[in-house]
This record gives sequence, C-alpha cells and structure tokens, in this order.
Amino acid sequence: MSKNNIIAVAIILGLAVILIVLGFYYQSYAEGIVSTVSRSFIAASILFVIFAAVVLSLVLSRKLLVIARQEKIMELQHLHLEQIQEMVQVIKSQRHDFVNHLQVVYGLLTIDKPEQAKEYIGDLYQDVQIKGKILKLAVPELTALLMMKMGVATGKGVLLRIDVETNLDGLGVKALDITAVLGNLINNAIEAVEGLDVPRRIVELKILENSRYYIFQTRNPGHIDNKLKAKIFTAGFSTKPKDSERGLGLASAKYILNKYQGASIVVSNQAECRVRFTVCIPKHAG
Repeated sequence: MSKNNIIAVAIILGLAVILIVLGFYYQSYAEGIVSTVSRSFIAASILFVIFAAVVLSLVLSRKLLVIARQEKIMELQHLHLEQIQEMVQVIKSQRHDFVNHLQVVYGLLTIDKPEQAKEYIGDLYQDVQIKGKILKLAVPELTALLMMKMGVATGKGVLLRIDVETNLDGLGVKALDITAVLGNLINNAIEAVEGLDVPRRIVELKILENSRYYIFQTRNPGHIDNKLKAKIFTAGFSTKPKDSERGLGLASAKYILNKYQGASIVVSNQAECRVRFTVCIPKHAG
C-alpha cells in the first residue's frame, strides 16, 4: 500500500469524525435539547466516537504497514525466482561451453598444434583463477550468484570482471539480502552497457574490506546526471523507455540496506566516464 493511499484513508477517517460531530450538534439543536444532562451525554458520545475512530485508524494503519511489508517481500521473492531461472540457464550454457572447449583443445592436439592448445588452455585458466577466488567466499549463496551472473553477462556479450580481495568471513548480513543487493547492482550495470560498442561492454565488481566496512563496488562505462542521482533509488523510477519493464532493483537494494544500521549505497561518476555504485556494510552489522 502506497503512502498516498495511507494519507487518503486518514483523511477519510478524519472527515468521518467531523461529520459525526456535526451530526450530533445538529440533532441536539434541532430537537431543542439544552439540558445539562443531555449536553453531557452528547459530549461523552462525541468523545466515544472520536476515540473509536482513532483506534480504528491505528488498527487500519497497522494493517496497511503489514500489507506494504508483504508486498516488498513478494517483490524480493520474485527477484530471487528470476535469479534461480537465470542460474538454470547458465548451468546449461556452461555445460555446453565446457564440451566446446574440450573439442577445441582436442582438435588442436590432433592437428599437432600444441602451442596453440597451450595458449588456449592458458586463457581458460585465467577464467578458472577468477572463479577459484569466488569459490572461496564464505557466503556460498553469493558464490552461486556471481558464477551465474558471469554466465549471464557472457550470454549478453558483456565482460564481467570480478576482483575478490576478501572472503567475507564475518559478514553479518543475511545471504538472502546480500545476494539481492549485488544481484540488482550487477543487473543494473549489465543493462547499462548492453547497447554500447563491444570494447566498452565491461562491468567490474570489486569485493574488499577495510578496518570498518565490507565494500562492494560496481563500475561500468556511462554517466548519470546529477539531477537523477537522487531519483534512481526511488521505486518506479527508471531511465529506460516507458514501454519497457519498470525496474525496482536499485530501490529494493536501498530498502534492504536500510535494515542494517550504518549500511549505505551511493552512486558517483568517475573522471574516465564511468559510473560507480558503492555499497558499504559495517563489520558489526547484523
């Protein structure tokens, strides 16, 4: 339930109370009731009606908050379902790619081209090293997400570079929350570069820590106008065409981080025409 709906309900209840009060006064004067007892009874009745209206407003407000929370949970569950579907597709794609790589290496060795085969395997090994660092993360759900996103990016012609400098041991954020936040940031970055020239279709993700924070940072070519920076975390706002799906990714990421004291997400433009999203989560968060 939106904030506008809550305000509208409150206004309606307020008007209802006012109308009831006016009705009592009109009835009392129309019937010529002027005795002290009658006036006391009318006053007590009016107070009772107002009290009942206030109680009803509080109950209704609580119900509206519960509904709003349930809607947010449904949005997050929908995002996770999409991620699971993507993961299934990536697993199928990786199996197909693995078979292709074996065929290439076998073919090079068959035609007596060991140097080319060695070079080809070297390129594959670099990719394996990156994935090896991802596998060492202390959050297996996040490992699965990053492996899946690498496959999704490759399928869209985007190079996703991941630099891991910490294993996140001690991260006090729920796995469900950190995967939702990073999943949304990566999706946002991939969508931002899909329409660029091939050499610029690069998204970088850095995972590091300092003495106070765990830091997650995405970088991609582009620029965000300063007037839009305050709006991109608003639910329903999107820079995509109006006929496309209205994304809630950044708004959901900020909503999730707000649950953890001291956690934050900021967006900035770098001098080399790149957009940077930085998430900082205190080491004491939990």
